[in-house]
Amino acid sequence: MRSSVSEKPKINVEKHIAYWRDGALEVWKDVDHSMSGRRIAFALFAAHLALEKALKAHVVKQTKNLPPMIHNLMALANLANLKLPSKYALSLVELNPMNIVARYPGETVGQIPSFEQAADMVKRAKEVLEWLIKKL
Repeated sequence: MRSSVSEKPKINVEKHIAYWRDGALEVWKDVDHSMSGRRIAFALFAAHLALEKALKAHVVKQTKNLPPMIHNLMALANLANLKLPSKYALSLVELNPMNIVARYPGETVGQIPSFEQAADMVKRAKEVLEWLIKKL
């Protein structure tokens, strides 16, 4: 018997959680490497991507389905039904535009932070990432 069109596809939830989790940890290596080379825009882009992947692991865990192809960190946290500590939510909100700033630098989108500001953002993003991974 064939499944109905309205049924969600069956996925191997643990496999997909591991895929997104491992991807987040792998991308974080790019954050460290880019910061050591003072490549601020790419470091912040990679930090955003690492958190995005960790959040997508949580979306899979919560929904038992593939995560949507979106990049908004708070939207993903909401889809995962995460109860984020306020300081972590603030870090996601602050880091979210770095996804765009790295792609489209300039006055119309936003400025790339100073190295010191970026280092602080990366430090806080790492705390969020570690928290997200631990919660999986």
